Amino acid sequence: MTDFAEDEGELAAAVEALKAAEERVAAALRSYLARDPVTGRPVHGRIGRAAQITGWGEQRVKEVVTPELAERRRARRAGTEAVER
Repeated sequence: MTDFAEDEGELAAAVEALKAAEERVAAALRSYLARDPVTGRPVHGRIGRAAQITGWGEQRVKEVVTPELAERRRARRAGTEAVER
């Protein structure tokens, strides 16, 4: 029989590793999707490509890069106004 405490510790370690990896992916996405420094415009076509590479949906990719977007969407779903900054 397996030791549940050992399994729980392994699960906790895996979750921590997953969170760290997700933060690295988010940092890479922010760099990959950074606006062009000359024009200030987003680089065309990269959101879809980033979604393909990560396996995440386009909306999740957008929300990782622009946290304010995620806040506005959550506020809209909750039926309240988002705080403007």
